[in-house]
Amino acid sequence: MKPKMFFLMNSIDLVRGGLTRASLKQASFFAEMGYETYMLTFNFNPKYPLIRKKLLEMGKIHKDVIIKNMYEELEGIYNCPISFEDPPKTSLESLTEGLPFDKREGHNAYRVYDNGVYKKYINFHSNNFLDFIDYFNENRYRTKREIYNLKGQLKKVAYMDLALNKPRQLIYFNDKGQAYFSQWNNPQSGKVQRILLFKPDGSIAKTYVNNDVTHKVDWLKSVINGANHESVVISDTRSTDEVLLQFNHPQATKIWRLHSSHLKDNSQPGGEIASKVETGFNNIEKFDACVFLSEEQRQDIIQRVGDKGNFKVIPHFHENTSFKDTVKNLMKNNKKDQNLAVIISRLSGLKRIDHSIKAFSKVVKKKPDARLEIWGTGDQENALNKLIKELHLEKNVTLKGYTHNPDDIYKKGLFSILTSKSEGFALSVLESMVNKTPVISYHIKYGPADMIVDNQNGFLVENDNIEQLANKMIHMFENVDNAIEMGKKANRYINDNFNKTTYKNKWLEVVEETTSKKSNK
Repeated sequence: MKPKMFFLMNSIDLVRGGLTRASLKQASFFAEMGYETYMLTFNFNPKYPLIRKKLLEMGKIHKDVIIKNMYEELEGIYNCPISFEDPPKTSLESLTEGLPFDKREGHNAYRVYDNGVYKKYINFHSNNFLDFIDYFNENRYRTKREIYNLKGQLKKVAYMDLALNKPRQLIYFNDKGQAYFSQWNNPQSGKVQRILLFKPDGSIAKTYVNNDVTHKVDWLKSVINGANHESVVISDTRSTDEVLLQFNHPQATKIWRLHSSHLKDNSQPGGEIASKVETGFNNIEKFDACVFLSEEQRQDIIQRVGDKGNFKVIPHFHENTSFKDTVKNLMKNNKKDQNLAVIISRLSGLKRIDHSIKAFSKVVKKKPDARLEIWGTGDQENALNKLIKELHLEKNVTLKGYTHNPDDIYKKGLFSILTSKSEGFALSVLESMVNKTPVISYHIKYGPADMIVDNQNGFLVENDNIEQLANKMIHMFENVDNAIEMGKKANRYINDNFNKTTYKNKWLEVVEETTSKKSNK
């Protein structure tokens, strides 16, 4: 009998990066093969019913994958709702209590005043449903924040430290307005000091002191106990590694899947371990299996710690489109734009998008009609916009925001670019090549060299070499037929080497091996 599959994710949302996309795809893969499959989330988000609904509508997750959330279940909601009735919209007049208010420019939010004193800040979702309300005292210190769900019910109150503007106490409420969870924080360090769980009658069910993990482990155990079946539990995010390490269950095997580089500095294979990876890496022998996305990373780790016998390599895969999608694509105009390069990436310092922009400033001197579209969101957006203006590239380089349809973007680009400091696999390279769009990538650990055969189906550029990056872009724009032929070779290479059958066989082998060893113990 097949084991039940549980994927640990701190959070799932609609606008997320490659890790979330890969995890949704992996869970869907197991559900499609008939495994009872769950994604377990540990963050508070009153929008999970909407998230589940939208993921299904967009085809981002298989209909049989069940997304469970710890806060929902602690509250007593076990049916994983995916729909809801729109509540009557709360009027702005009632929320402002007849007091004067002004609208915050560029936001669906309002500031309310009482005889000149700033009293509260009311924020709405884009659909005009209430999101949260911040309250202030006469010294303009924020005293608390109230957070509401999609039904307009109060679900959480954060009481703030006045000087630091950080939460001191968090209270979570059920639909009846009763507290089911309370958390005390140190506002300076952000560390959890105390967590209390409450019974429906208001009495204390359990207390956790100076500990932000054990209550998550307890919830995970309750889920596995409820499954009452042989189970495989996979930590897909580094914030859930400690939970998996502390979790032990006679019916469950534990798998650690690493999506990123384990190194703080990839130029030093024997150097410092990245802080977010330390917890899992330092306990690597305690997992039943450790799954890496590239053989190169596996070998680097073996050189460092020795072969623990539980190291596996399973790269991402590309699934050939269905007949329905093929027909839809044939109806579209998928002709390459000969003047267009594309990037789909999180806009973070790790991705070094500024390198592509600086290189493009050299490109346009030879190819004035060349354009670069950058798709994604992140904390570097303002800095990148500023750089575009400083280099006078407003007509050539544009930030386009987040896309839910990366395939459509890659299909129209002549080539794509990757300039990250490090990757675990570089899902964007795979997705670009699948869509017959060759990639110009820095030669970094890990992933690009597994897919890009230099000068055949793309280009590998010396890391940090902006001049060489620009030259390869110019080459693509000046040799369009060659770029298109490279794209066709890229597509064939991915279909031959990173297909669903290979992925399936590797994962089934890991699941079978780990569960068999567990049973024998």
